[in-house]
Amino acid sequence: MNLPAFNLAPIIGPYSQPDDLITPATTQRHAYGRRFITWDGKYYKYCHSLGTLLAGFGAANIGASNISAAIPAATAVGDREILITIASGDGHAGDGIIAENELLGAQIVFGHGAESLANNRTIMANTAVPSGGGTCRVLLDMPCANVMTAASSWVEVCLNAYRYTSKGALEYNAFVCVPIKGCTTGYNYWGQTAGPCWICPGGGDATPGNTVNDRTAYFVGDGSVNFGTSLTIETGYQIAGFCIDQTSAALSAQPNVMLTLSY
Repeated sequence: MNLPAFNLAPIIGPYSQPDDLITPATTQRHAYGRRFITWDGKYYKYCHSLGTLLAGFGAANIGASNISAAIPAATAVGDREILITIASGDGHAGDGIIAENELLGAQIVFGHGAESLANNRTIMANTAVPSGGGTCRVLLDMPCANVMTAASSWVEVCLNAYRYTSKGALEYNAFVCVPIKGCTTGYNYWGQTAGPCWICPGGGDATPGNTVNDRTAYFVGDGSVNFGTSLTIETGYQIAGFCIDQTSAALSAQPNVMLTLSY
């Protein structure tokens, strides 16, 4: 078949995508949470799977954020390295074991006993805690803004949401992305977090988008989406985005969702 060549003049460049964008792999090639943006505003994050994932369904964060303790040593203004205590039941597996740099991309808050002293930082590196808890040294993305004393400064760590993902099963799951391609446990993959995205309809709305106030898309337990009014959202469902398609009383949406999870 003799077809004309593409005219690529309208494309605004450069457009350079990761070479593993559509190929899940067991070898980690990027930091979890690394961002990639396409020319048309689709955002993707690099993730790790702890269960079977499907394209078109939301991937949920199942990381247990259970690290909470007083710091073992005082810190000064300007410090970027601090010590945190890992208890025997802390960490994702609840066994007090933290691998080297497992906390990369985790969020840490400390010194929040008073509003004026709170610090919220991203962890850039950490030393290992091999067994049963212990002291862990972490590197912060920005220096401490306040003095912290060991006795009064409490630390809480929210694990990297993109490191511990699985297919949703419960309606209190937090969905962090929609995988480009399905994969199984132990694979690293790219998942979309913002921009135009097709998501499997959840079945709670037989004709999504075709009635008044039926534009908001929200995740249900398995990672599919339903559409509904603001009253539906007020019951606590997580907003996925909004319906892009133009619809009418006689025509339902695809549904094509303007995903708004993270940028």
